[in-house]
Amino acid sequence: MNGTRAEAELFGLHDQFCRGFAERLPAVVLGTVSDTPDLVVVTSEQALLRGIEELRAFLERYAAGPRTYSWSWDRRDTAISDGWGCLLAVGTEIASSEAEEHLTPYRMTLVAERTDDRWVLLQVHGSSPHHT
Repeated sequence: MNGTRAEAELFGLHDQFCRGFAERLPAVVLGTVSDTPDLVVVTSEQALLRGIEELRAFLERYAAGPRTYSWSWDRRDTAISDGWGCLLAVGTEIASSEAEEHLTPYRMTLVAERTDDRWVLLQVHGSSPHHT
């Protein structure tokens, strides 16, 4: 698989993961991740989610909650090698509720593995950089 195609697929995977959060669709997010026990997701709301069951429970609470998260990306970089891919996205997180919208600088890192027919996420880490 050439780098351009793999990069486009990783961008699509990232877009799908983010769309699932923005549209409060747990099944869309879950469709992007590996079902192995090695899955780890770090979110703005909870320190660490291990495995698909913890992620599923978190997403169900999130979908029923008062706040929606979405992102606007200024830059995305990839590194791809032998069935593995990493993506770093830098931009802004938008936390919205009925009463307010809060914008925060944000970074998201994905680690993905190429399976027989698609990419799946093994790790996702989101963070807000500190400003002094």
